Amino acid sequence: MSRETVRWLERARGAGRLVAPGGVRTAAALTLALALVLVVSSTGTLAVGDVGALFELGTSARSLGVGGARVAFSDDVAAVSLNPAALAWVRELGVASLYVEQFGGVGYGSLELSAPYMGLGASFLDSGWVESGVVKFRYASQSFSCAAAVPIGPVAIGTRWRFLRVGSPYEAHGWAFDAATLVRIGDVRVGAILDSAVSSPVVYQGGETEPWRRDIALGASWMTEPFADVRWTLATDVRGVLTGAWRLVGGMEAWVGPLAARVGWDGDGPTFGLSVRISGVEVDWSCAARSDLGTSHRVSVEVLF
Repeated sequence: MSRETVRWLERARGAGRLVAPGGVRTAAALTLALALVLVVSSTGTLAVGDVGALFELGTSARSLGVGGARVAFSDDVAAVSLNPAALAWVRELGVASLYVEQFGGVGYGSLELSAPYMGLGASFLDSGWVESGVVKFRYASQSFSCAAAVPIGPVAIGTRWRFLRVGSPYEAHGWAFDAATLVRIGDVRVGAILDSAVSSPVVYQGGETEPWRRDIALGASWMTEPFADVRWTLATDVRGVLTGAWRLVGGMEAWVGPLAARVGWDGDGPTFGLSVRISGVEVDWSCAARSDLGTSHRVSVEVLF
């Protein structure tokens, strides 16, 4: 579900009703309009921008705190969703989870497991029931990912398989393979992710199909340790290389002992974040400020074994 659809659901919740495009309010017209919005793709701001948008909501509050930079930012548990190539440098078993309710009741959660050279991830999105007086509407989808990577000197090569299932309002499923690379040169990392290098379109129960968006994201980061127990990281991504919808995101992270602070820009507004790490347990908080949706908060927990 795209950000535009989330905004529309929030407006509908705030008004306490759903109104079909064009002012048509009958149950049949409403159902058809919603199907066009979420399944096939309509016009205007309600159009579904990407069948795989569930994967772009983010599973790491740490990454979200620096504007959502992912290509060259992390080699922790969240590497499964950020950049699978980074799994080549993971050296511990780890589990991470995130859950949040925002935008008027839309629930989103994720669970990830990482180990040296491989990882698994799952997430879900549920809008909850939105009532119009004549019908109830609900959007719900789930995803599953598995990833693997190998190091070749300073270069890491990774791949990821993503599976998407839509459970409501109509059942559908599809999958995509991604390819990724990450290079370490001293304190600098550069990488690239080819999303949906190979894919099978999402097929709905009525026979409609929706293709995955193929795109390339490029990223770079620079890390320095100016003092003992102090680490600074600058990270940035460029997205939309193949689609032409160029987007620059990024930010800065500063660790001082077990505490960290972040600031960034995600293309729509500023982001902020804080972390604390104690005995293998890390709690990350992020905040994104929006003029249209207000401020949203996310907290993720990571445990290393």
